[in-house]
Amino acid sequence: MVDMNADAVVRSAAQVTTDLETGIASFSAVPTGFSVLDQVLDGGLSARDLTVLGGVPGAGKTAMALQWARNMASNGHQVVYACYDHDDVSLLARLLMLEIGDLTGGSDASSLQARAAVRAVARGEKTLVDAAADSLLVRAAHGRVQAYGGNLSLLSASREATGLEELAAAAEATGVDGVLVVDYLQKIPTEDAPSEAIRVDRVAAGLKEIALNFHAAVLAIVVAEQSGLNVRRLRQHHLRGASGIAYEADVVLLINEKYRAVSKLHSAYDPLRAEEFKKQVVLTVAKNRHGPADISLDFVKDFPHFRFDPDGSHVEEQLIDDLMYPE
Repeated sequence: MVDMNADAVVRSAAQVTTDLETGIASFSAVPTGFSVLDQVLDGGLSARDLTVLGGVPGAGKTAMALQWARNMASNGHQVVYACYDHDDVSLLARLLMLEIGDLTGGSDASSLQARAAVRAVARGEKTLVDAAADSLLVRAAHGRVQAYGGNLSLLSASREATGLEELAAAAEATGVDGVLVVDYLQKIPTEDAPSEAIRVDRVAAGLKEIALNFHAAVLAIVVAEQSGLNVRRLRQHHLRGASGIAYEADVVLLINEKYRAVSKLHSAYDPLRAEEFKKQVVLTVAKNRHGPADISLDFVKDFPHFRFDPDGSHVEEQLIDDLMYPE
């Protein structure tokens, strides 16, 4: 296991009791900005916890995690977003798109020109200064990102150079109650792992150690096994390296497309309702060491702006189940 340079501290139960008699334990939660989720998680992502966010490709894992990172940074928390799939320019472009969507309420029509300008910036066809001069929306989005940009670090991670040691250093740099986001867990390199399952076990354990040793909230995106790509509702056992993830993670969140995850009895004879379901995802709290689990929430997608409407709600419909509701 990677050496995190943290010394073990042994204290008697009496010493801990004395501390609690005179002060408050320093366990804090960092709100995601998705209020209904924060309520379920008793305030948000907890310091010293490993939270994983799983889903199939295209479900919106990066969009959701980056939106949470933005919200946390906006609230004054130091956040590192370490991404193995996108460089820092691509992530910044997504943040600008997110802000444009927030400014326009997700309206595609009013943001077309601004989004085109941001894409041109990301391709290197114009400068951000020029794009901001041409578009009031880009200018406003730019100002918003600048307001919290000092709190949000974008790390272009690689399988050759960014292992657990480097992620530990990034978490340490955020300070107490900082946030480390890893996109995604299965790409973190480890040495001499004889199998994928053992490698994921070691990585998940290493991320949990980082959370504990640096009093950080660690959020890691995880991907599905091949067996989970065609199921209607992704479950914990469909995640790649599921056993290690299930053991180490304090909270497991799963994203599913709502139109696939709900029982057909809700949409088979109501095409309008089925179309509404296609605009939403279901976010399920599949595991929660500190509170209730098996709770599902729905959020409206705004993928042109790489975001979700943060005002979600509890799912009212019956979701399909492996045993009771296979259809």
